Amino acid sequence: MHGWIVLGRALIGMLWVVWAAYWIVAARRTLTNRRTESLLTGASYRVFLALGVILLAFPGYHLIPGNPFLWPQSVVKLAIGLCLTVIGLSIAVWARRHLGKYWSGRITLKVDHHVIQSGPYAFVRHPIYSGILLALFGTVISIGTAQSCIAIALMFVSFVLKLTLEERWLCAHLGAEYVEYRRRVKALIPCVV
Repeated sequence: MHGWIVLGRALIGMLWVVWAAYWIVAARRTLTNRRTESLLTGASYRVFLALGVILLAFPGYHLIPGNPFLWPQSVVKLAIGLCLTVIGLSIAVWARRHLGKYWSGRITLKVDHHVIQSGPYAFVRHPIYSGILLALFGTVISIGTAQSCIAIALMFVSFVLKLTLEERWLCAHLGAEYVEYRRRVKALIPCVV
């Protein structure tokens, strides 16, 4: 069983590396920014993201003293975690491809920015965050340590802070159309949140 768990975790790690490589390459094809967040604004949410990534990416280093397992490790939990990771990363890629040239890793308003309401954006306003959080949840299930749970909590805080700032910008710039979209479509989980 131990061999399958090691192999599964390695596969999950490779999925994240492939996803990150795609994300970096796709970032080159975006529109010109009309307005971009300040460095201080970016740091306000990125510090939580960076801490979460460090805690999750280095589970063997036990950055949290003792780093106990919170549930027993099993091939079933690993398979569930792997499936959720694949589904989550797929949703994020689908949303990223659908958003196309309007995507940015920073909070920005693009030239000719408009409300995207099709594809995954018909179900949630921030499907990239939804997909990444689902993938992170799957990864945490496969790891099962206190450190991994703290990592996803920090990254969740990062996404909520960023999402809140983005929502303010979009409401101010896009006006009634975005306010109506926001009223109809939930932020992260269809029909829930």
